[in-house]
Amino acid sequence: MEQLSRPRLAVTYANDRMQDGAGAQLQRIYGIYALSRELGIPYVHTPLEEIGYHGLMALQDNAPSSDLLPECNRVFDIPSDIELPEAMVVHEMQDADIGAIEALRDAAGDDPSFHLVRICLPYPLTEHDPETYRHVKAISPFPYRRSKVFRLAIHVRRGEQIALKSGRMLPNEYYISCALKFQDVLRRLDIPFVCELYTEVATKTFQVTPRHHGIDERISANMTYEPGLSRVEEFDVLPNVERFINTDPIETLGRMATADALIMSRSSFSFVAAILSEQCIVIYHPFWHNAMNEWLVSGADGALPEGELIERLESWKLAAV
Repeated sequence: MEQLSRPRLAVTYANDRMQDGAGAQLQRIYGIYALSRELGIPYVHTPLEEIGYHGLMALQDNAPSSDLLPECNRVFDIPSDIELPEAMVVHEMQDADIGAIEALRDAAGDDPSFHLVRICLPYPLTEHDPETYRHVKAISPFPYRRSKVFRLAIHVRRGEQIALKSGRMLPNEYYISCALKFQDVLRRLDIPFVCELYTEVATKTFQVTPRHHGIDERISANMTYEPGLSRVEEFDVLPNVERFINTDPIETLGRMATADALIMSRSSFSFVAAILSEQCIVIYHPFWHNAMNEWLVSGADGALPEGELIERLESWKLAAV
């Protein structure tokens, strides 16, 4: 990382653009922070202004939670590097234009004006080089504490995606196969473990309309949700499984980020937990956000790179000694 330039330029999150779920927006915020560190430019924190989707219970109640937004802004409050001056030139960027930002940075010594770059999407940098996210581990609000048994977390993304019939949803069979393969290696290495399932399940039958909370006209007709849609009972085959169903989303993020291993969904919520983790063995199934180097890539059938997994688990076991 370059040294922070003289404070005539800063980057921040454009919080008035894509106001979707907390996971997606937090991934953008941490990506912009990582961009600031990578380019040597001060970061100014802009909190979330609005969260468009508050989870399955909010979908079921057709109303957002009153606590989620303030709690997210409290927990994920990243310190700003500088205070903004009263007068400044504001640059709006939907996608981070790295060349333009670097040009502003390099001209900072010759320009008396202060420039603030408001970025919505950091992905031109973070997708090209996901290792950029390594900068955010130092500011994770979730410090790792080793437990007596190995904690294998599974995040099964469902929620409004069931109504949307989204291709991002991986089947239960994938998660179960992946977890069983992981647990087989844990047994061979004589590592005691617990398997933690994180997902959402409807508690009653209800209808979702195109104008429902979190749907925003993305479906054309009403759909009926029932508690059995997620088929969560299929996870009963997993040994030592503990269920965290409809758990508070920030608690869920914290628990997943501090687990010893995380089987991700194709989800920004999973992604944020993974980049904020300090010690986690991350199992990643390819989707539109690219993996960090140390993440283990699973196959469509839940297959894992066993040699790499054994090496990582042996290191975990040795650390206990």
